[in-house]
Amino acid sequence: FSPALRGPVPRAKRQRMGQDKIDTQFLKDTVADVLVRACSECAVSQPKDPVGFVAGWLDQYVANDTILKKHEAAKQLAAEQEAAIEQEKQDAIEAVENKKTRIKNAMEHLRTLTGDPDILYKHMANYALRLSSNPNGARTYVADLEEPEEDEMAPRPDGEEEEEDEPEPEPEPVPEDNEEDEGDGEEKPVVFDYTKMYFRYVSAASGIRGEDGEWVLGKKLERGEGVSFKLIDNTPQAPWVDIDNCLTYVGPERTIPVADGQDPPPPPDEEEGPQGETVAFLKGFPRVGAYFAVPIKLATGEIAGMLCMDTLKGPAGGSGRPISTEDKDLLREVAHNASVALNAAAEMRAAKLALAAEEQAAIAEALAATDDPKPELADGQEPPPDPEPEPDEPEAPQEGEDEDDAALRVNIAKTRKALEAAKANLSRKQKRFSAVDTLLDGVDDKALLEIRSLQRAPKYTWKALKAALWITGHKKYEFQTWALTRKLIGDDKIIKEFKDIDPLEMNLTDKARQGSRKCLRGIRDSEIVKESKTGAVFYRWCVGFTDVAVAAHEVKSNTEALAEYETDQRQRAEKKAAGGGGEEAAAQEAPSA
Repeated sequence: FSPALRGPVPRAKRQRMGQDKIDTQFLKDTVADVLVRACSECAVSQPKDPVGFVAGWLDQYVANDTILKKHEAAKQLAAEQEAAIEQEKQDAIEAVENKKTRIKNAMEHLRTLTGDPDILYKHMANYALRLSSNPNGARTYVADLEEPEEDEMAPRPDGEEEEEDEPEPEPEPVPEDNEEDEGDGEEKPVVFDYTKMYFRYVSAASGIRGEDGEWVLGKKLERGEGVSFKLIDNTPQAPWVDIDNCLTYVGPERTIPVADGQDPPPPPDEEEGPQGETVAFLKGFPRVGAYFAVPIKLATGEIAGMLCMDTLKGPAGGSGRPISTEDKDLLREVAHNASVALNAAAEMRAAKLALAAEEQAAIAEALAATDDPKPELADGQEPPPDPEPEPDEPEAPQEGEDEDDAALRVNIAKTRKALEAAKANLSRKQKRFSAVDTLLDGVDDKALLEIRSLQRAPKYTWKALKAALWITGHKKYEFQTWALTRKLIGDDKIIKEFKDIDPLEMNLTDKARQGSRKCLRGIRDSEIVKESKTGAVFYRWCVGFTDVAVAAHEVKSNTEALAEYETDQRQRAEKKAAGGGGEEAAAQEAPSA
């Protein structure tokens, strides 16, 4: 029959049919398998109380299932913990390898910094801090070992008069002695004298929040202060300075070496007895914390400076803890690779200077060509005699002259001769300076880098640079230290400053003229070229500029004097011709000889 003929299905039956379908599916999905196993066990055992048997079996099943789940969870947890430990080990290994790679890359980068030492020092401090195990609780510094700067403007000792310095003659070449010294033939070790030197902090890095470490830049560590001088004064020199607690450290008493001509330090107070060495705190406040310093030693054995780290605990931060062995090894490695860069820079400079001899000879030949050419002589021909000097004007009054007229005429004649000689001298100086000025065209940033790569001031080159800076109008405080001078020649803009000034128009102040003259005092061309070929160019330029300026000043002075004499002579002649004023009036206005 069709559903329509059967009639409607009762509501209760419809609900029962739907509920039976849902329950069946639910039982299949959840407890069907367990009930089948329970019923199977009951059928096998055929207990007297089948319902109780099935109920007890189900209770035991639930208990066993709970135990199994707990065991499985424990196994899962153990497996996860083991995997986490293994992952931590792997991460630690990768971190170590990554740090090794970072350190390796940093050291390779340091070795390439053969140019400006300031850039090298900056990277040294940053790498030593950032690659350490505790970068947020430490500070790193680089200190350069420097000689006292010579103050050319200081008065000479013993009240010596400041006179114009004549250029010192070049010394006679001394033949090299190639004979071997008597003895066993062993080379004597080179001994470096550090008695006049001090440390100057040139770079710093700080991991302390709110502290950049730049407050220490430019500060000096003088002799007798602190423990760092053990790196250069001890015999043998200390390979490093390692102090776990700077606040309580008291080391053995150390004798401070004294340079020749210096007064020894005062003896210690007898009542206090011998005093051991202590740490010098640059800010003056003793702090808890560690200090470690290593020297920057060149291939020659000379110490160029030091790299140091401290963990001093202060208001801004600082861990105050000892420095780890790992970080000490890092500082040694940074200092070593920095010395490799400095050695490479020294080798490159030496190679350039070895090639500079021919260049300097060509320059000298070009400068000699600017002098007045000498006549070529045949074999056996004697040079022509010097022309006879023009006779001097008679000083006695001539006809129609009085004594004042005669003195004025003589002064005019002498001044004209002096003016002609000054003009001839200026012409020669200008020709020579033009040849020198063209040498500046070859000085570019690469050539300046040769000078900037010197971490310690080259004596003659620095003096020539200071003379040039005096001439171009720079102030003394701008180049008072070698570090400041290096910054001034950071690029070839300084060469444009030199090229833009004209010695004929430049009005040097007395201080600038005096400063440049004193800086050029004692420099020999043969000595400065051994330091830097670019420095030799600066020296020749300064000498040429000064010579032209002095010659131009001489021409100007003689021109003004001649104009004044001729004006006086003309006025006297006009007065005599007019018959006004008489001889007495004319005599009152006549200049004295």
